Amino acid sequence: MADDANHSLAGSAARALEEAYDRMLEADTRPVPASYRRHAPIQSGPTLVPVERYISRRFHELEVEKLWKRVWQMACHEDDLPGVGDYLPYDIAGLSFLIVRTGPDAFKAYHNACLHRGRKLREAPGRLATELRCQFHGWTWSLDGRLIQVPCLWDFPELKREEQALEEVKVARWGRFIFINPDPDCEPFEDFIGDLSSHFEVLPYERRYKEAHVAKVIRANWKVAHEAFMESYHVIATHPMAIDGGIEDLEGKYDVFGNYSRAIRVGSQSGGTPTWDPLPDDGVLRMIHPLNGWVYERVGEGKGINPVRVTTPTGGVGLYAWDGACLEGELGDASLHLCNWVGGPQMADDAPALTTAHTRKELASVIPSIIEDVADIEFSAVYLSLFPNFDPWGSFNKLVYRFRPNGDKHEESIMEVIYLAPIPEDGRYTPNRDIHWLGPDDDWIEAPELGLLAKLFNQDVANMQFVQQGLHATRRTHIQLSHYNETKIRHFHQLLEDWVGRG
Repeated sequence: MADDANHSLAGSAARALEEAYDRMLEADTRPVPASYRRHAPIQSGPTLVPVERYISRRFHELEVEKLWKRVWQMACHEDDLPGVGDYLPYDIAGLSFLIVRTGPDAFKAYHNACLHRGRKLREAPGRLATELRCQFHGWTWSLDGRLIQVPCLWDFPELKREEQALEEVKVARWGRFIFINPDPDCEPFEDFIGDLSSHFEVLPYERRYKEAHVAKVIRANWKVAHEAFMESYHVIATHPMAIDGGIEDLEGKYDVFGNYSRAIRVGSQSGGTPTWDPLPDDGVLRMIHPLNGWVYERVGEGKGINPVRVTTPTGGVGLYAWDGACLEGELGDASLHLCNWVGGPQMADDAPALTTAHTRKELASVIPSIIEDVADIEFSAVYLSLFPNFDPWGSFNKLVYRFRPNGDKHEESIMEVIYLAPIPEDGRYTPNRDIHWLGPDDDWIEAPELGLLAKLFNQDVANMQFVQQGLHATRRTHIQLSHYNETKIRHFHQLLEDWVGRG
């Protein structure tokens, strides 16, 4: 009976959120696009996920064979390859592919290996190539993959040029992104992606350019990193300073559509939440934890690392390091994330503010012909996930994420943050083609181009290595997912089960 009651409560909360969302649409001051009126809640999908999916070498190797060698995946963006002859290696899980711009509006992708002795043809991005020459023995191919030169050709009497073309992988394009699929018998890309474009009709990704690209190595399986950005449930504990006025435990509306899922921030409360007195506005960096009212205050000046004084509503006081370690006092555990936010390294004074989303007024000078007719809902936080590892945000948010294994290391991953800005109507823009790489111990604020969002990523990533370690420590064989707030993760594992279970 208790389980039935819990299911009923979960269903009631989901209905309340749907109703709050519908009210938000009805209050919109402009016509709402049809995509926002679609309701597609998940009908099935696991709530228990095996721990071995995150820690097992065997499962990683299964993903290589059943997923990465067969699935459509985003390899790069057109702005990475602005000129004919530009190329970029795409490496994932021990595999390597070479993406080449072969014409003004043409791209090819090859297995990144010389057909002579197997050396990688290219190990780093490059520009304006007229041919692809192996650095080992000089075998050379044209940009379109034809073998055109072999030193000492006389020594290969059995060689037939027509059989020595570079081995291609399938290429597709969506929103100026380049997708590849190594499986020659894969399903058409249009079938795989479905109607994803219907969510971007006002400002399609074809009308955006790459403004920034940051990649960071994470000490956690790629799914641990990816799943941290599939739900808003973590905001209460991981980003408590982002909660203004109350705990919105009906934070996101979740829907699933074929191979992709969607979340839309609604922000609604299912019950009473604590309220606390406002903090003084005297120039000192302070934050209050919305669950217990503890106040975190930076001690000292400067942009470096400082201690944090923590004060409770009952008068208790303690001093903490920026990593949450207690320096003095008897308060017990403090929030690692607020200690980091308040006492950790701070952004430079001239760093840009959080600029991932825009207001109507800000966009008026960039895309004036459409902005006045855009619905209010388009300025909400809307984020989508295309299986397996590509997350384009909707509306006018700049964010795009990609998550992948770090080489063949199954307990390390690469998290990439890409900013896509609207192409101005006058056509003038300068795209960014460089990736700013951060190591596992580098602070996200070393990428100031991300603005204040870099500080939030520090909080997210601080959890990841401890999730990975905890998955080794637990005696449980499965993790457990909520029915609604973790809809996107349930949908992801539903698809993953299907892929790794294929014959």
